[in-house]
Amino acid sequence: MRGSKRYGQFAGWMALLWLGGCGPTEANRSEQAGAALASAQTTSFQDGVSPSTAYAGTRDAMIEEEDSDANHGTDTRLSASGDTPAGSGNENYVLLQWDVSAIPANATVRSASIVLSVTDKADQSYGFFEVTRAWTEKQVTWERADSSHDWASNGADGAGDRSTVLLGAIRAASTGTYTVPLNAQGLAVVQKWVGTPGANHGVIIADKDLDNRLEVRSREDSTRTSRPKLVVTWDLDGPVPGTGSATYTGTCDGSAGVALEGGLFLNLNDESQTARLYARGQNSAPAQTRELNSMLGLSSSDEADFEDAARVGNRIFVTTSQARNKNGVLQASRYKFFALDVSGTAPQASLQFAGVSSNLLKDLLDGSNWTQPDAAVLSLLQARSRLSESTVAELAPKEQGTNVEGLAALPSGGLAIGFRNPQVGSSALVVTLTNPDAVVTGSRARFGQAIRLELGGQGIRGMAWSEAHQAVLVLSGPHDETPGPFALWKWSGVAGAAPVKVRDLTAPSDSSPEAVIPVPGTRDVQVLFDMGAHLVGGAECKEASVSSQSFTDAVFTVE
Repeated sequence: MRGSKRYGQFAGWMALLWLGGCGPTEANRSEQAGAALASAQTTSFQDGVSPSTAYAGTRDAMIEEEDSDANHGTDTRLSASGDTPAGSGNENYVLLQWDVSAIPANATVRSASIVLSVTDKADQSYGFFEVTRAWTEKQVTWERADSSHDWASNGADGAGDRSTVLLGAIRAASTGTYTVPLNAQGLAVVQKWVGTPGANHGVIIADKDLDNRLEVRSREDSTRTSRPKLVVTWDLDGPVPGTGSATYTGTCDGSAGVALEGGLFLNLNDESQTARLYARGQNSAPAQTRELNSMLGLSSSDEADFEDAARVGNRIFVTTSQARNKNGVLQASRYKFFALDVSGTAPQASLQFAGVSSNLLKDLLDGSNWTQPDAAVLSLLQARSRLSESTVAELAPKEQGTNVEGLAALPSGGLAIGFRNPQVGSSALVVTLTNPDAVVTGSRARFGQAIRLELGGQGIRGMAWSEAHQAVLVLSGPHDETPGPFALWKWSGVAGAAPVKVRDLTAPSDSSPEAVIPVPGTRDVQVLFDMGAHLVGGAECKEASVSSQSFTDAVFTVE
């Protein structure tokens, strides 16, 4: 496969166990990171009742095959029924969703159940399944998730619409109130909603093979206590995230980072192939570290130059700089694009290697791989890359060469690749990658279009999609080693839309902001600083002993 590497079940899917099974050293580090135990508590989510009478975070609707264009987002009764006899066109399904942001993002879910008031019995077992596509209550129909997006298959029955994993089931032999306990898979889904609110699209009650209609009261029902309710029992047994800046030891570079559940973030940097897990806001050493060399096919002497990462659901994509070294020498280790899959939740989270490509930049330079090839941009990138020449001093990444430092999910799907260098005139350059999952399993990379962003004449130093802001957060800075200025911007992710400057950023001396991490479930933003050139005892941090190395961050609210 073209520059791609996948591993077998035993040797290749290398689990990086971050929090489970720690030895004494890791346990001590976890204590230093601020692990705290709290007693379990239960939070109920029911419109007009709980967590308070002001709660209005439930969304529900029925989708109906017989009237496929009808929206039932304001109905007081919702029903589920199967297509029996087959082909009769009588299927109805029920969509349910609750805003669970009242639970701390670092909480661990211990149990969960759904409570429904049944008004028409069905002595058959209807299953609950996770919905994996966003939908809008007042717009959803049998055919459409919202006014702008169709379901992959009618009835929310296609790939990407919903999971096929059963989370729980209801069998209502009579009318009345029913409590549906969620199974282990259901708990994992609720845990995901707590830690990653943007992944919360609720559940669907559906079974096309049943012939007995089930009817339940909706959130519009006049009796508040009869409305759909989600009950979650949870506790805090992981690191409690801080709210301000902290010092993280063990490396100097905050080059790339993504948020994980439980108040944690994953750090990757441009000086080593070590992934580090830290508790946000806690002055600490990494709770866990893992070397990534073997899975990337690299040796300890190689430098991959990790520059940014983007989380899409449970997958983390990582890009290196796609750049020559500082002397303008081509090094294969610096042209990697790979993915890690997150499974489980804190404190038993793990990462699995999903695949790697070495051809991202090579494919990008070929206009036949673009949906909307931009001749001027292609010519510029080809001139700044010159992959057929082993050494070109002036094409060092902080001189005139290609240098990728941004990676972010896009609301339309795919990823945005942000360039520190080159710029197109005074504009920063973004290229959209449309098939990232396929790329890491060996397929040729496919690109959408080139986008020019006006960032005050600066290049891109980091990017991240923020669910809370419904925007791509962009760090800007000089394309070379000039010490600033730096700034944070918000951009819709839509071509042609202008970024909006949020604020200027001041970095510690001899440092620069290199990664931006939206804090899950909040409007807070964490910015990591690369402090490799920061002086420690008169010498640059990256030259100091590991015990003396550290980097810091800044955490602030963005409206």
